[in-house]
Amino acid sequence: MGSHRANYDAIVVGAGPGGLAAVSSLLDAEVQSILWIDKSFQGGRLNEFYREISSNTKIGIYLDALESSTTCRRIIENAPKPNAVTELEQMDREDTCRLAMAGDVLKLLIDGLKKRSEVEAAVGEVDEAHLDETEQVWKVRLSSGERHRTERLFLCTGSHPSSVSLHTRYNSSLVVLDLDHCLRQSDLPSVFEDWKDRQVTVAIIGNSHSGILVCRNLYELAESGKLDVRIFNFRRRPIKYAIYREDGIINDNSGLKGATADWAKETMDSDADPKSIIEQVDLIPDEDQVYKGYLPRCTHIVYAIGYEPNPIPQLFIGSERINDKLEFDMKTSGFRLTGFDQDKTERGLVRGLFGCGIAFPEEVADPEGNVEAAVGVAKFFKFTERVKGDWMAVR
Repeated sequence: MGSHRANYDAIVVGAGPGGLAAVSSLLDAEVQSILWIDKSFQGGRLNEFYREISSNTKIGIYLDALESSTTCRRIIENAPKPNAVTELEQMDREDTCRLAMAGDVLKLLIDGLKKRSEVEAAVGEVDEAHLDETEQVWKVRLSSGERHRTERLFLCTGSHPSSVSLHTRYNSSLVVLDLDHCLRQSDLPSVFEDWKDRQVTVAIIGNSHSGILVCRNLYELAESGKLDVRIFNFRRRPIKYAIYREDGIINDNSGLKGATADWAKETMDSDADPKSIIEQVDLIPDEDQVYKGYLPRCTHIVYAIGYEPNPIPQLFIGSERINDKLEFDMKTSGFRLTGFDQDKTERGLVRGLFGCGIAFPEEVADPEGNVEAAVGVAKFFKFTERVKGDWMAVR
């Protein structure tokens, strides 16, 4: 850990996968002083909620991403063995793994980064940051009251599951289940503790990766005999799968992969569900009529409809708050302003403000031109490696 100071070359908010990628790339670019701020430095929501989930990334891609960073490579080389990385290295590079293994690697790297002399780790949160128009620096205030300055401020603040209440029009007595708990199979017995002697009918809204994972967790709970459950999975399109080709991966970010894809093909997209535990329900062409027909028959509902950014610190240019005017640029990792005096920006970008991670990912196109957000540890490293030169151009 570095010595306490007032001025830093960079301040990074968040220590999940995005924050890890940002700090690693900054050190690869030979930044000399970084203040890294997080509430726990445990690896974000990945380690808090998603360790039981099957990864969507092949082990080889994950290891190659870490190898691409000189900083991460040195931490791994110097770490006592065996460790989380050597465990992955012993597995088939074409396989996927549980996120617990990836989470252990993240924690190893986070701990290694915190030991670097260029990095000062501060447990806490950032309350607000002001871009001083005269000095052209960000003045940052932490929840502890400490104040620091930097030319580069990075928001790696993560996201959380989106939620709506569309069910209230059709069945206001439905029990809304937390997506994060439903993604942890070990949590489900306690979630349904009061229903273990009754039949449960669960509506799962959405059939992307998280929706299918919930389907699988509930299906396996039903097969175990621990819960009498019927599942309605509401969808606007058939299940989408990633397709591997020589020129790249089709639906790389939106399609199912690995163990989750195998299960969905075998159970949901075949006749391998003799007990009819799951029914896929098409919402097209009349969503309203579908919900009217099905939701009154349900006891619980899970919204697996995507993720939205966590709140960010209060940001100001001069005395004007800009949070509601910020628009993330998925090509540069910078932020643009809408409805604001353009003289206060450089090339339309807010000076020295950057984002990374699941809330602020890169926009990419697959070989067939499908445009998606590139989400995942390996993709965050690829993004930060590409744009770190722009970060360092801020003077």
